[in-house]
Amino acid sequence: MVEVVREKIVTAVCEVLYIDETDLFDGDATDLRDLGLDSVRFVLLMKQLGVNRESEVPARLAENLSIAGWVRELAGGPG
Repeated sequence: MVEVVREKIVTAVCEVLYIDETDLFDGDATDLRDLGLDSVRFVLLMKQLGVNRESEVPARLAENLSIAGWVRELAGGPG
């Protein structure tokens, strides 16, 4: 389950930010703002990931702008 969620997130991030997975210089802990994430791209990612923008999930994702943080949040793992 976690690997599937991670793969979905990585694919969406790479598509929206026009990066390759190798650009994650700090692995899954890379701060996505360092790779060009801004508010517009954040909204695009929420759409791509199927996140309800009216829910509390986007606010929780915004607290940790990394692949690892988003996997923990979306896979329901320990935070």
